[in-house]
Amino acid sequence: MIKKKMKVQENSFRKLEDPLLDDKSSKYVFYVKIDDVAEGIPMTTNPRDQKLTSNVAKAIEDSLDSNDGYFHLKNRGIVLSAGKVHYDNKTKQVSVYFDDESLHGNIDGGHTYKIVCEHIGEGLQQYVQFEIMTGVEDIIEKLAEARNTSVQVDEKSMAELANKFDPIKEGIEGMPFFKRIAFKQNQVTEDSRSGKNLKMIDAREVVAIINMFNIRKFPNTVQPVQAYSSKGKMLSMYLEDPEEYRKFINIMPDLFDLYDCIEIDFAEAYNNNGGRYGKKKYSSYKDGQIIGQSKFGQNDLVYRIPDGLMYPTVSAFRSLLEYDEGNEVYKWKADPFHIWEANKKNIVGKIMSFASSIGDNPNAVGKDSNIWDLAYMTVLLSK
Repeated sequence: MIKKKMKVQENSFRKLEDPLLDDKSSKYVFYVKIDDVAEGIPMTTNPRDQKLTSNVAKAIEDSLDSNDGYFHLKNRGIVLSAGKVHYDNKTKQVSVYFDDESLHGNIDGGHTYKIVCEHIGEGLQQYVQFEIMTGVEDIIEKLAEARNTSVQVDEKSMAELANKFDPIKEGIEGMPFFKRIAFKQNQVTEDSRSGKNLKMIDAREVVAIINMFNIRKFPNTVQPVQAYSSKGKMLSMYLEDPEEYRKFINIMPDLFDLYDCIEIDFAEAYNNNGGRYGKKKYSSYKDGQIIGQSKFGQNDLVYRIPDGLMYPTVSAFRSLLEYDEGNEVYKWKADPFHIWEANKKNIVGKIMSFASSIGDNPNAVGKDSNIWDLAYMTVLLSK
């Protein structure tokens, strides 16, 4: 349990009993001077991380720094969920009890709270409004979603708040890129050595790649083109039944290792087949210099492989999957890495030939179901 105390501006404390839930739920509203705001309030309940370099954050900070005395009127304030609230009328202090960090903490106003905390101790003559609700544990997810409307909370952030990514986390938690996955909006992770922010991977992309191997949703006659063109739809498909994806747990690491392997080998496979990948405008080739890192493994690359080429290629290995009814898991009918190594020149050659025929536009390739069909059949017949 976490307990936080704050001195309340005199005559501002109000307790509102819920008109429907009787004593099960209450709301407390009050003003606190900036220097008296408690630090360390739990943030797990907020559906998105706070990006303090955004225009919204800068506007909040400018309003606070103006020291005009109107911050509490111009700002929407800070909304919290708590287990219990106690106000001492003699000391004018409020004690807020956060019993469970998964249910109690900041719901809305996360940007405001973090910015205010950065200015504690500066003597600003500004106040911020607090709104604290108790007894709302059963609706915490819906409450957080409803309250976060000033900047649209994306679907993945709400899914993370509801722990709906757990099946995926269990499947790839040990992978090197796991800490770089952004399961919440604006989520960032610092490199422990350099202190710089790591390049994040949108959780929707992780979901899209897994969904490309969903042979129940996408049998051999239906290609998952939307994995490239609409990752939001892939996420919605996942959220229909997240538990279904536990059946992929044993092969999930292979999917992302395979993606990395293809990204590393793709250009050289084309070159070894007589092509000149470095001549393509989208290759970003610079006389053998390192131009970036692979998406998941962060291996050095001298060529850029656009997603429009990668997705149909990776998805083609869906043809090697089968469902084990007895163990209720997906498994490989053949080793995908062996198939790739033995047939990569043929697979890449066909994809690049198709790309050339439609103007060397990787985006067009990624949206064309014909190339997905071609890649799929090429891998299927390579077993």
